[in-house]
Order: sequence, then C-alpha cells, then structure tokens
Amino acid sequence: MITITTYSELADFVAAFGNDTLNMLVICSRGGLGKSEEARRVLDEDQIVSIGGHVTPLKLYEVLHEGRDRKIVFDEIDGLLADTKHVGLLKQLCETRERKRITWASADRRAAEIDGGRGYFHTRSHVLMLCNSFQAFSANVAALHTRATGIRFVPPAREILDKIRSFATDSQIIAFIDQFHTAIPEFSLRTYRLLEDLKRAGLDWQKYALDECDTPSKVKEIADLLVRFGTDIERIPHYSGCRRDYYKWKPQAEAYLRRRSLSALDEDMAA
Repeated sequence: MITITTYSELADFVAAFGNDTLNMLVICSRGGLGKSEEARRVLDEDQIVSIGGHVTPLKLYEVLHEGRDRKIVFDEIDGLLADTKHVGLLKQLCETRERKRITWASADRRAAEIDGGRGYFHTRSHVLMLCNSFQAFSANVAALHTRATGIRFVPPAREILDKIRSFATDSQIIAFIDQFHTAIPEFSLRTYRLLEDLKRAGLDWQKYALDECDTPSKVKEIADLLVRFGTDIERIPHYSGCRRDYYKWKPQAEAYLRRRSLSALDEDMAA
C-alpha cells in the first residue's frame, strides 16, 4: 500500500484513474479529509457513475448494468463490504481483464428485467473505491485488495490547514484554527465547516471547538500521568495498559492537556 501525505498527490492519483491508467484505485483516509470532494473535482461527471454506501445487491447490479463501460466511483465503500452478495459483484467488477463479465447468480425475475434474461452482462468499467478504513477489507474481500492500487491518505495537520485556507472565507476562524488546530479533536476539513455553522448560529464556537465530551478514558488517564510524573519511565508502571498502548495514546493525551490549558485561560480572561 502506498502512503501519501499531500492533496497534490491525492489529485495526481485521482487524475491517473480518470485518464484510464489505473484499473482499480482504492483511497483510504479517516473521514472529513475531502477524498470524495477531490474525486468530484478532478473527474468528469459525465464519465462516472457514483454509488453510495446504501444500495441493495440487486440495485447495485442494475446500476452497474446501466453504467457499463463508464467509470464507477464507490463513495464510502465500507458498508458494502459487509455483505457477501455485494462482495461477489465487486470481485467480478474488479477483475484485472479489460472486459469483465458480471453475473447475477439466481433466477430472480427482477434481474431478468435488468439484463434481458441472460443472467449476466459485460463491462469495461474501471473502479475507484473511497473508504475510511482498510480494516473493512476482511478475508471475504482480500481479492479486491490485491487487485487494486491502494492509497492511504494521511495528511499532516499543516496540510489540512493549508487546504482549508484554499476555500475558507472567515478570517477569524482561520486565525483560531491556525493557532489551536493541534488541540482540536479529529481536526479535519469539516472542522472549519462546523465552526462556521456554530458561529453563524450565534453559539460559542471557540468553546465547542475544544469540547472534551468524547475524550477516551485512556487519554484522560495518561494526561493525569503526564502531570504527575516527569518522565515516561516513571509514568508507564502506573498506566493500566501496556507500554505500546501508552505510546499510542500519549499524543492525544498531550493534545488533551493543551485543550484544558486553553479552556482555563479562557475562564481566567472571562473573570
């Protein structure tokens, strides 16, 4: 799997798919980083068929039939991968041969209405899959994984911030996230949209940007250890989990402490 960290690289891979140089491309990132928007921006809308995560197997068969030979874009593929009937169709669609045979393996009258009673059709469609986690590619769909050019998109916070600057219009929100983005939970492109909505509604958008309600207990435990002890050597024996787990959650605990410091500062200023 290939790891990329910039929106420029993301656009290059989507463009390569659009130019028919990639038969199957899978792009994985956590939600809110704009992979769907990038696909819509780069690809010619008239040449693609976009399929969301909520579609029955028979409907998928119908959409693939109607869109045969066009590019197929699966947005939020994670849900489809949980159904074996979906997976069977996807495996056929993602064959490496240029002309693929898509078969509906039952005598369903509705399927006959779709394909004229043949029980199959052929297509030359190339496939782009957008997902939030490659863990969704379980043993049932390992074959899909091996047939694809797999991309893991992991942009750093500064790259996300630069992307936000390209479309943002509120300078006050930009200044806020420029200063505090490392302390904002799950910082993404959606962060700006959320703060913009909160501000437009007249709510305390700065306070809610630093909300602690979803902080995992492990993060709070490690944050407490960071305050109580001076080194990791001292902290780890007092942690309820393993050493590896400690280092996994430590960056979030550090961000949690920064958010607490900011909240305390705001309260002092208000007083």
